[in-house]
Amino acid sequence: MKPLLALATGLLASTVSAADWPETTLDWTLRAQAEARSANPDSALAPAAQILGAGRDCGAGEVRLRGRVGQVGFAGQAWAASCDPSGVDRDGRVDELFWEGEAGPQHFTLGKKVVSWDVGFAFRPLDVVQRENRRALIDQQLEGVPVVMLEHFSSRLASTLVFANPGQSDQALRRDEQALAWRGFAQTTAADLHLLARWGAQERASLGAGFSAVPLDSLELHGSTRWGQRATRLVGTWPSNQPLATASPWQDEVGGAFWQALIGAQWTGENKVSVLAEAWYDGTAPSESEWDAWHARNATISAFAYAPDIARAGNLAWNAQALGQVNLHRANLLLRAAYGGDTWQPEVDWLYTPADGGSVLSAALAWQGDRLRIEAGARSYLGPTGSLYRQLPDRGNAYLMMTLPF
Repeated sequence: MKPLLALATGLLASTVSAADWPETTLDWTLRAQAEARSANPDSALAPAAQILGAGRDCGAGEVRLRGRVGQVGFAGQAWAASCDPSGVDRDGRVDELFWEGEAGPQHFTLGKKVVSWDVGFAFRPLDVVQRENRRALIDQQLEGVPVVMLEHFSSRLASTLVFANPGQSDQALRRDEQALAWRGFAQTTAADLHLLARWGAQERASLGAGFSAVPLDSLELHGSTRWGQRATRLVGTWPSNQPLATASPWQDEVGGAFWQALIGAQWTGENKVSVLAEAWYDGTAPSESEWDAWHARNATISAFAYAPDIARAGNLAWNAQALGQVNLHRANLLLRAAYGGDTWQPEVDWLYTPADGGSVLSAALAWQGDRLRIEAGARSYLGPTGSLYRQLPDRGNAYLMMTLPF
């Protein structure tokens, strides 16, 4: 097969002149990172630490590619990772592969592409196609969604119609759900305005709106809100007549209506220091009564002394699935400060959940050379022992990363 591909490539190159070959760009980046994590002995999930990989140190190296050949764009990555004491895991992924075309003011896209919407920093209610988690400590290259997209642009107006996940099953949920989404954008003298409408095979109707305004040279205000007819939630259904489950009790279920809303402000000074504050409400996050049931279930599992340790640990590991959601509580507050220097770029942010007093403190420092970028950061989970962030299997983590683009 390899000789055949080489021959075909040679024949194609010999028959197509340089003038006929489409414009081509290719950027690639090498990245190496090391991450250290500390296990949380105060968590109710501590007996399942080994199953969950809590406190496991990891190292990884990866190659990222991004480019374009004519009207075809692509992005992908390949990596090798090792987490002590496991072996090396090698894998790769195509993040984007799409065709783009134009006809006057109409712009067409077909294929797998990253489609991120909305104006928030930590949470985006209107991000109904990409649905990215914006609270990851270590930056990751996003994986696109299969789309058929039509866009129309004018000087102050834009409209985008997206058919996401064509060909998917009608039962697919979350990012994989087959859906039709429309976004409108208008630039006015007072603010940039966003409108959203979506219809999903499972989640049905959804409507939203957002804005971004700059009332002062140094001050930016933004916000967005969305109502949905149905929401996909992670729901735990434990057996009522026995203390331990024999299969994971957590399943995605499509439930009732919800609201999401975010409001934020960012001040940026002439000295390149910026301060951001955001508050948001996510009606798709678990309620306090659901978390009370989660705590009670953990206590029941731990108290069942007649079961083998591995059986109790397995049930606690299943319950850790609930802590993997983007927002653990419905009400959240974020404060962030950063300095955008040319060489040194420090930043720190603090996420607080008023419902139980839990919080997440994150800090990072980056050094940017001509090409090489070196970055280090750390995250710690704080608050009362019973708060959700203090129940995570890890108490905190730190990383060191080097990135070299070509």
